[in-house]
Amino acid sequence: MADYLLNFAKSRGIACHEDDAGKQGGTEAGNIIFTIGDGGDTLFLSHMDTARSTASVKPVLREDRITSDGQTVLGVDNRVGISTLLTAVDIISKADLPHLGFTVVFTICEESNLAGSRYLHANTAIKRGYAFDSSYRPGAFIIKAPGAKYFTVEVNGKASHSGIAPEEGVNALQIAARAVGSLPLGRIDDNTTMNIGPFHSDAATNVVPPKVELMGEIRSGSNARVEEIEKLVLRIFSQSTAGTEASFDYSSEWDFQPYEIAEDAPVRKHLISCLKNLDINIQPKASFGGSDANVLNAKGIPTINLGVGAQRPHSNDEFILYDDLMNTTKIALELMQNEN
Repeated sequence: MADYLLNFAKSRGIACHEDDAGKQGGTEAGNIIFTIGDGGDTLFLSHMDTARSTASVKPVLREDRITSDGQTVLGVDNRVGISTLLTAVDIISKADLPHLGFTVVFTICEESNLAGSRYLHANTAIKRGYAFDSSYRPGAFIIKAPGAKYFTVEVNGKASHSGIAPEEGVNALQIAARAVGSLPLGRIDDNTTMNIGPFHSDAATNVVPPKVELMGEIRSGSNARVEEIEKLVLRIFSQSTAGTEASFDYSSEWDFQPYEIAEDAPVRKHLISCLKNLDINIQPKASFGGSDANVLNAKGIPTINLGVGAQRPHSNDEFILYDDLMNTTKIALELMQNEN
């Protein structure tokens, strides 16, 4: 995908380069950056990676939409964003339409660790951003999203033979399971969730498990609430190991920070002006997902994630309506040409 984008830009005489985000993030490709004119003060964003492989995808053109053949994902997340941004750039480039300078960034690793946006060094002239990445339909846009903090817990017990001398062991798995069973997983409140994913022990069935590792995340629109839930996690694991010979190690790291775009923010007012010009229904939304927009907002670049109509993302039932492809492209063009 990175090679395709570089060739696309070079074949049209568009200034482009690949940054070193891949080296910093441990991937083969870096972010691909198009500079249109002087690069302007507006950044347009779409990510190159897909949550699942598109190597065997067979697009099917139906009456009103594009789907896969049902055996793989279509890759709408985020090939729809890429397609619409490339089409808008192509129209401006080929027709030599008047426009403000702007920058287009195609990021890596959005589906995994947001390394592309995290290691992106945007020009200091950039004042606002638009990520073309939400599964909402065109006209909807994300003005509020939570932050997420990942945590890892390692519970250390003591190994022994589970048949000959089970009483000599300290079962780390049982202790960890007891703690996890006490955690308020799922939706804690309207603005906060917690989940445990990987839960792992290498012990054989005839060994009392001496070590268990597990990972989880806490999401909330409030940093203070995340810290509060994190203290609860620590307290529950302390209670679970108390009175045993087990111990635990805990570490955590912010994956992305929460953000909210104020109603009078220039980035939001500019978008609304463009949507009105196109007579597209305006739908500000709150989301519980994270995206490159979280990272850019944390960097001080007010960024809105726009609906592109990539429906049922990550499933074999993914699809995109032709009307949504057209309208998303119109929005991109309007944003690129409208100076308000």
